[in-house]
Amino acid sequence: MPPIPKDPVDWLTLFRQQINEIFTYLSEFERRDTSGERAYVPPVDVFETADHLIVEMDLPGFDRSDLSLSMCCNTLVVEGAKREEPRPDDVSYICLERSFGRFCKTLEIPPAVDVAGVEATYQNGVLVVSFPRVKDKAGLIREIPIG
Repeated sequence: MPPIPKDPVDWLTLFRQQINEIFTYLSEFERRDTSGERAYVPPVDVFETADHLIVEMDLPGFDRSDLSLSMCCNTLVVEGAKREEPRPDDVSYICLERSFGRFCKTLEIPPAVDVAGVEATYQNGVLVVSFPRVKDKAGLIREIPIG
């Protein structure tokens, strides 16, 4: 238990920490679906290079066949399911931090990339989706005459 604060700012810091713990607990509780599984939320990095927009998603423990990747307009849709390994009924967990279950992650892709030239690889539990940049940006914005 932390020491009792003397300064009002320290009280507010302690209060904020306790509120954060409550919301963390509640968000984990919300992620559980009706079967008791927690929804898997994969971490995502999106970054740009001179020639590409790259999306990297950590998906350790997933089989390539359990993943689905699609484009809908300018939205990248990644879906998958991470299945929990069957355990004997007499197992008593000491620590249970791994998440299992279905996920669906959508990311809006900016218009300055060529969605037709997209490439994806999955290696060592990391999904990498690479969009080449559009060379001619003149076609991205066009004037529309008003009739």
